[in-house]
Amino acid sequence: MNGRKICITADCVCDLSDDILKEHNIEIVYFYIVTDTGVFRDVDEITADNIFEYQSSGGRSETRSAPPDDFAGFFRRKLRRCDEIIHIAVSSKVSRSVSHCYEAKELLGEDGDRLHIFDSEHLSTGMGILALRAAELAEEGRDAAYILDELEDMRDKISTTFIANNAEYLYINGKVSKGLKNICNLFSIHPVLEVKDGVLKLKTVEIGNYEKSMQRYIRKQLKHSDDINKSLLFITHAGCSVNDLKLVKREVNRIMSTNITGAVKASATISVNCGPRTVGVFYANK
Repeated sequence: MNGRKICITADCVCDLSDDILKEHNIEIVYFYIVTDTGVFRDVDEITADNIFEYQSSGGRSETRSAPPDDFAGFFRRKLRRCDEIIHIAVSSKVSRSVSHCYEAKELLGEDGDRLHIFDSEHLSTGMGILALRAAELAEEGRDAAYILDELEDMRDKISTTFIANNAEYLYINGKVSKGLKNICNLFSIHPVLEVKDGVLKLKTVEIGNYEKSMQRYIRKQLKHSDDINKSLLFITHAGCSVNDLKLVKREVNRIMSTNITGAVKASATISVNCGPRTVGVFYANK
């Protein structure tokens, strides 16, 4: 235990709810969505539903990490109120966030020594779980070295996966080939993506009715349910209907013998890559 105040911060693509962020004093750095009509701060100024509506009308967009100046200003303000910062960043293999954080650290001069940057090697609520655990340890009074060691140990125990309704958005954003997109559309194939070693990859596919495919995806992801930490289990979705979420929560609760009542909405940055009716079950193993 130590008397130093440690603040936990994260990229906005951690996809934790506002209630969780506020309860654990986790502050986020906004990313940007660039469109033909302007540049918008993710979460704060634009949502997944906004971007789906825009792209369905033929609009194009791209996502950008916060630039180094944004990070530096954010960290500088935080360091006025705490002794050290641990920042949880989206995987360096899918975003420039980590490199921008290190550039910001240089801009901070001597104060940069009080900033610790942690490459989550995950995205969405996979990295959110790490941010949440870091915040819990900070609340317990653990020092930065202890927290970072635990995060290192925990990182490989996180499962970050999701199932997409189709491959349209994955194709638009260069995640799959045009041939694979066409095959998925032709045969009602639903891609299942995972983050492995920091990289977003196609894990497998589910074929046929999407509702049944979602159920199969959940059953496969939770087949080793006894090894899963129930307190660090999240449902995260992009553009899912009420009925979709009821089905998903019912299946998760049945398998886990738990009572998940809510689901977290994915940020626009995450959602733009996978499209509407995407759902993921994220968790940490014990």
